[in-house]
Amino acid sequence: RPKGPDLGRVANLEAPGEVVVFFGDSITRGYGVRAEESFPSLLARDLGIAIVNAGVAGDTTAAGLARLERDVLPHHPRLTLVEFGGNDFLRRVPLEETLKNLDTIVKTLIAQGMIVVILEVNVGLMGDPYLKGYGAVAERYGAVLVEDILSGILSKPDLKVDAIHPNAQGHRLIAERVVKVLRPLLQEADRRRGPMGRQSLDFPLPAFQGVG
Repeated sequence: RPKGPDLGRVANLEAPGEVVVFFGDSITRGYGVRAEESFPSLLARDLGIAIVNAGVAGDTTAAGLARLERDVLPHHPRLTLVEFGGNDFLRRVPLEETLKNLDTIVKTLIAQGMIVVILEVNVGLMGDPYLKGYGAVAERYGAVLVEDILSGILSKPDLKVDAIHPNAQGHRLIAERVVKVLRPLLQEADRRRGPMGRQSLDFPLPAFQGVG
């Protein structure tokens, strides 16, 4: 079950900026559902945040790593949610390669000064070593882990559009799991940033000029 993050261990809580990037594969992209039904869109509405959906169907951790600089860094996100691994498993990519790529993705994002949330995916029988690997990467860099976002979804045909992709109801369940972690995380991050709250610290302009 998703637990609230241990906020004392989270890196970059005072990160500037406003945008939240969702960086992942077809689950993030919302394959098989309308854009507004995807869990990133639901979270944008639930939390009142500006998001970029940088999900690409079929992506492995290697493909994600290859497009990190193009698809994430230019947005200067305050926070990035990373969701990869399912396609690695389905394509039998060696576990150590998957975890090495995930490690590099998270390390790069943390070094850029943003908060990082890892969304753990367990498609089929990925097993303990896979899932322990996600947790180890999160621990290493002060990222936040949301455990098994697909739990109870993949075993229920009425929550999926096919063998591995959630339907609109499945995406709502994912959003409900992630929001339990994201809401307290963003509240604490806002508190750390002080009276500026959610205004971007990148632009020292009066608030009315910064609206756009």
